[in-house]
Amino acid sequence: MIRINLAPTKRKRSSAGTVVAAAPGRNNTAVASGGGGSGAASLLLMVIAWAALGGAGWYLLGIEEDATLAVRGQAATIGNEVNEIKGVIDEAGLKAREDDIARQKLAIDKLKAKQRTPVYVMYEIASILTDAQLGGSVTIDQEKYKKNKADDPQSEINERWDPSGLWLTSIEENGSKLTISGAARDAADLSEFTRRLRASVWFGDITHPDYERVDDQRSSTDAVRHLTWKLDVEVRRWN
Repeated sequence: MIRINLAPTKRKRSSAGTVVAAAPGRNNTAVASGGGGSGAASLLLMVIAWAALGGAGWYLLGIEEDATLAVRGQAATIGNEVNEIKGVIDEAGLKAREDDIARQKLAIDKLKAKQRTPVYVMYEIASILTDAQLGGSVTIDQEKYKKNKADDPQSEINERWDPSGLWLTSIEENGSKLTISGAARDAADLSEFTRRLRASVWFGDITHPDYERVDDQRSSTDAVRHLTWKLDVEVRRWN
């Protein structure tokens, strides 16, 4: 005879929380499936995979950093070589420019030498040695003359000077300088001549005259004493 169990089915709770239904009329000893062990294995595999990926990334970063340092080192070396080459090029270019400037200066000096004429300077000296009543004069640089008088009151020109007491024996040109030699009756005439040179717009610095007294024996009973002198004067302008 067939029996039907109408009593409620009893449920057993597994240790993992999985409910297993007990078959009616049997001692069911079935255990819930081991799903927890499978999840732990998956987690372990993920950790291993991430660790491997991180190690690979670290390795690649190390390789990239080494390559970057190598490239930077090569760039620094190339930069130093370029700077050395630039230095050589700049030095050569600078030397070429200096040579070109020197050639231009030489050409300008030669051109000035050709254009320069001593006519105006010689005319000024001749005018200084000409009596004022005969048209002689000095082309005075007023600013310089004023300063000369302020520094030395004896620098004032004697308008009534008789220039016949001084004469020239030679004038030598050396660049922008004249070496003038001559004679004078006495030191007063020589001093007046130098004062006029200092006041002139044509001349600059003048050295102190070197002079000595001499006796000119014109006869056995007559002796004429005078000075021979030499001085250097700078020419401020030629034209």
